[in-house]
Amino acid sequence: MKTKKAVLLAFVSVAVLSTAAYAGSGEGRHGPTRHFGGPGFGMHEPGMLIGRMAEHLDLDDAQRESVNNIVSAAKPEIEALREKVRANHEALRTLDASDPEVQNIAISNGELATEGTLLFSRIRSEVNAVLTDEQRAKLDTAKEHRRERGERRKDRR
Repeated sequence: MKTKKAVLLAFVSVAVLSTAAYAGSGEGRHGPTRHFGGPGFGMHEPGMLIGRMAEHLDLDDAQRESVNNIVSAAKPEIEALREKVRANHEALRTLDASDPEVQNIAISNGELATEGTLLFSRIRSEVNAVLTDEQRAKLDTAKEHRRERGERRKDRR
């Protein structure tokens, strides 16, 4: 039973990460100039994010610089992770579904998903430490609005 769950989780991870790699490669329906052209996992270009965050949260110059430094420091890790996901995606495209290597790639994709989750969680935590209580509250409100908007879109389908 554990093996079935592990294989199912692995295949779900493959699907999610393959989609992220495909979307991040600029081959998606929006092309490289849209939001899928960012550094990976659906993340926008850091400079654009910092600019939008700075505007929305009224960051002062010191906060802008701190956030920029946090994102810039993480960029090599993001790129390395993105490249691993792309390599797995490319390998999967060349393999037959019955090839035993598919399972190894699926397991690797699960590990990469975990690594990406931890990386982006760390970045969010570091950025949150730079914000004031009021800015964090404003950010939380914006996140809730995005979640509600997503739910409304989901309901329309």
